[in-house]
Amino acid sequence: MEQFVTLLVENPFYLIIAVILSIAVLLLFLKKLLKLIVVVAALAIIYVGYLYLAGENIPEAVRGVEQIVDALLEKGVAYVKEIGESN
Repeated sequence: MEQFVTLLVENPFYLIIAVILSIAVLLLFLKKLLKLIVVVAALAIIYVGYLYLAGENIPEAVRGVEQIVDALLEKGVAYVKEIGESN
């Protein structure tokens, strides 16, 4: 790994290529993440519409979904922290 870093530092051309590739990978990841967010938001809207048509109490259902999302976000943050600490 040290040899790779040394190669990048000593050759600016390789460093530029590595930075461009890193940015491209990051943008592709963010694009897929954005698509996932849009799909989840659309499903949430469909779910709320279903609850409305079924005559259910929407605020209670939304609070339940909110609690599930909060729990998942906490698990995600803990997982990212674990990955950061292991490196």
